[in-house]
Amino acid sequence: FRAIIKDTIYRGSLIVSLPSKGFNNSTNYIKDHINLYNNYNKLKRENSELKNNISKSDFLELENSQLRKLIEEQAASSSNNYVSARVMLDKQSPYLNSFIINIGRNKKIKNGLAVLEEKNFIGRIVDVNYFSSRVLLVSDLNSKIPVVIEPNGYHAILSGHGKKPPTLEYLPKNYKINNGDKVYTSGKGRIFSPGIPIGEVNIENNIANVLLFSNLDQVTFVNVDINNIDRNK
Repeated sequence: FRAIIKDTIYRGSLIVSLPSKGFNNSTNYIKDHINLYNNYNKLKRENSELKNNISKSDFLELENSQLRKLIEEQAASSSNNYVSARVMLDKQSPYLNSFIINIGRNKKIKNGLAVLEEKNFIGRIVDVNYFSSRVLLVSDLNSKIPVVIEPNGYHAILSGHGKKPPTLEYLPKNYKINNGDKVYTSGKGRIFSPGIPIGEVNIENNIANVLLFSNLDQVTFVNVDINNIDRNK
C-alpha cells in the first residue's frame, strides 16, 4: 500500500510539474529566438556597414587612381601648365552639352582655354566665375573648333551636333580622308595649343563624322590647359 501511494505521489508530482517545465522550456525557447533574431539584425547591420565601407573604399581607390592619372599627365606635359578640376554639374540636352567645373578665376582660368580629359581635347571654357567655370563640349551645337586631319594635314572645322557625333566641315575641294584618320586641334587663330588629340574619322553616308577619343558622359576629372593664358588675355 505504501509503495502504491508513493508511486501515485511521484507520478502525480511529475504530471503536475509538466506545465511548469513546459512553460519554462517555452520561455527559454522564446528568449533564444529573440536573442537569435537580435543577433541576426546586429549581424545584418554590421554586414551592411561593412559593405558600405568596402564601397567607399572602392570609390576612394577609383578617385585616387583618376587623380594619379591627372598628376602623371601634368608631370608629363612639357609646358607643365595644366590645372586639374572636378566636374560638378552636367547640363545635357539633345543639342546643348556642357558641364560646370569647380575652379574659376581663383585658379587663373580664362574664357577660351582648352579643357582635356586625360590627354584628349573635349571642350573649352566659355563662362568663368570666381570658384566655378562652364565648359562647352565639342558635341555642343554651338561648338566650332579649328582642327587638322592627319596624315594628309587637311584643315577643317569640327562642328558639334548634340547627341550625334561631331562632323568635319569646310574641308578643301577634292579632299581624301579615310576611316581612322586622326583629328587634332590645329592651333589656328592661336586659340588652342596645336596637336591636342580629339578623335578619329568615321565616314557614314558621305558625312565625315569624328568619333571622340573620350566618352563625354563618363568624365569626372579634367585638365585645363593654361599654356595659352597670356595670349588669351
